[in-house]
Amino acid sequence: MMNKYFFVLQLIDPFGISRITRTVEERIYIEIDGGWGEAAPISYYGEDEFTVQEAFRVFEKTDLGDLDLIADVMEKIDKALPSNRAAKAAFDIALHDRFARNLGVPLWKFFGHRPQRPLVTSYTIGIDSIDVMLEKVSRAMNYDVLKIKLGRNIDDDLVVIREIRKLVGESKILRVDANAGWTVSEAKRIIPLLADLGIEYIEQPLAMGALSELRELKKSCPLPIFLDEDIHTSRDIPRVVGAADGINIKLMKAGGLTEARRMIATARACDLQIMLGCMIESSLGITAAAHLAPAVDHIDLDSHLLISNDPFVGVETRPNGELILPESPGLGVRLREGMLEQFQRLQ
Repeated sequence: MMNKYFFVLQLIDPFGISRITRTVEERIYIEIDGGWGEAAPISYYGEDEFTVQEAFRVFEKTDLGDLDLIADVMEKIDKALPSNRAAKAAFDIALHDRFARNLGVPLWKFFGHRPQRPLVTSYTIGIDSIDVMLEKVSRAMNYDVLKIKLGRNIDDDLVVIREIRKLVGESKILRVDANAGWTVSEAKRIIPLLADLGIEYIEQPLAMGALSELRELKKSCPLPIFLDEDIHTSRDIPRVVGAADGINIKLMKAGGLTEARRMIATARACDLQIMLGCMIESSLGITAAAHLAPAVDHIDLDSHLLISNDPFVGVETRPNGELILPESPGLGVRLREGMLEQFQRLQ
């Protein structure tokens, strides 16, 4: 029995990236025998709340067999519906929560990776006017790592990143994400400056699919390049070897924890670094991803910090951005008191 719910997340501040600015995000939550999952569909990838609901109807009509056999279940779902990874992610997450709850262990322990270092997430500063971005940075000075969104206007990018570095000082770790917003010439213009400013790495500098241009850019690039928009599942990873230094794994693009773990193994085999990222998700989706954090190199799991009406309580986030994994069984999430009444129940 799958219970389905619709809810609208409210962002604390407008959240801008190279191609869009958002103030709300529509999300669908599911519950299967006590296990919870979240679908965060993204229109950029052709998904929305309606495609998610249609996918769930397909899942419900499919003979999935023993739900404890998660890998088998997800293979059957892939055959029934090759697309719609946000819906698959929600289903996969719920099954993992259900299974680990029944075992009585936290999911990270079931996965077999105890944290060997502090698990510190970056905190993201979305695109806005220069003054507003600097004000956001001022409010986020407690975080050890800041991720700065650029890519909408190259001249503004050049100004704001200089001003941010001046504001935070030389020791603050800064990362830059262009979200596919630069041309090759723009990337060649700005990346040397970013290197001079001590930026740690850049994410998705060029348009999705521009792998030949990325390979050429990488030959003279003074900073590591991570890819996000170009990476969905493990099948995408081998083709970016030589074009990037690392990849960004997101559960909503991968289709859940099962595929994300496969991606981690594939990236390691390809000698690529791994970042763990997110869409705008509640503490449910963030906590699910956090259980993989001990196995990756960089963490960008901060969207629960960007919303004002998070319906779930999950992974603890300390003021500097350090994530403390739950010790309770399953995902270790719980629905906040009174939130179920605010959910819209779906058929």
